[in-house]
Parts: sequence; C-alpha cells; structure tokens
Amino acid sequence: MPRLKSLNARQQKFCNLYVFGDTAGNISQSHRKAGYACPTIEGHGANGLRLLKSERIQNEISKLREKSFEKTVLSFNEKRSYLARCVRTSVDQVGSSSDLAQEVSEEVDSSGNVKRKIKVVDKLRALELDNKMSGDNFADRSPQVSNPFTLIIALGKTPAQGQALDDARQAVSVGQLPHPPIVMDAEVVPDDATT
Repeated sequence: MPRLKSLNARQQKFCNLYVFGDTAGNISQSHRKAGYACPTIEGHGANGLRLLKSERIQNEISKLREKSFEKTVLSFNEKRSYLARCVRTSVDQVGSSSDLAQEVSEEVDSSGNVKRKIKVVDKLRALELDNKMSGDNFADRSPQVSNPFTLIIALGKTPAQGQALDDARQAVSVGQLPHPPIVMDAEVVPDDATT
C-alpha cells in the first residue's frame, strides 16, 4: 500500500477543529476557521465535505478521535482504584460532595432540625465488580474441586463400578469433578490403634 502524503497546516487545523474545537462536528465552521477562503458558508460546507471524503483526512480524524477517547475514558487501574476506595472508605468519611455519595437527601424534623442522609456506594457490589475485573470470579469454582477427598475417592473407583474413573479423569482435565459429588462414610482411626 502506498504511503499517504502528510497533511498541510490548514488540513491539520481543519481536522483538529472538526474533532476537538468549539466547532466540533460542524463541517462548514471548521473549514472556515481553518483558514480556507470561500464567499459563502455553503461554499465552506461543500469544500469541507470534499475534504472529509479524502482518505488522508479520514485517517487523521480517526487518529484524533482515538486519542480523544483514550484521554477521556477511565483506565483499568483508575476503575480498580475507585472500587478499592469504595470498599476501604468508612461511611462516616463520606461527605455529600464526595464521589462515593450516590444520593443525598435532607429531612426536617418537627423541631426544625435538618437531618442529612447520604446513600453511599454498595461495598459488596464494589467487591463483586473488582473480583470480575481481576479475574477472581469465585462463582465459576465448583465446591467439589476444592475437596481433595472427593478427588481421591473418584480416582479410586474401578471401571467395573461404572464410568466413574473415566468421568473423573475427564472432569479433572477440565478442572471439575463429576456431578453429583461422591459421598463416602469414613471412620477416623488413631495411629496407635491395634486391629
């Protein structure tokens, strides 16, 4: 693919005005403020449209919009930091102007005293969101997987006892054990007991 020629100063200014400036989204005003000469605003609009059809202009506008998006969107670390503040900040420390206050209401009692109620961010919900963002979603973990005795019992089954061994091997390979869990009665015998 041939390399595209770089934009001249007016074209670059047009792109910047069209994406960021006080004329953002307005083709004719962006064209006029970029320094192009036309006798009418309609002429600025028509010439601006012609500019927008250029592949070089479209590429530059796409790059500028991407930069704009990167500047305004919250980063992963900013989101996790906010969730951490939600969990760690005491309810007593949250003021009505805090970003952790979701709703502020005032009530006046019969004696004329003003009571301010501040609804804060749900700490458990913040923990859930943080777990999802970090990949620590415990809902996908089966309680059987964390029970080593169930695994030992399932692996100890012989093929004659059904498909238990094959099922256990397949389940272990994907990180789960077969459902329903195997239940076994066991007796704990002290080491020094004689038989």
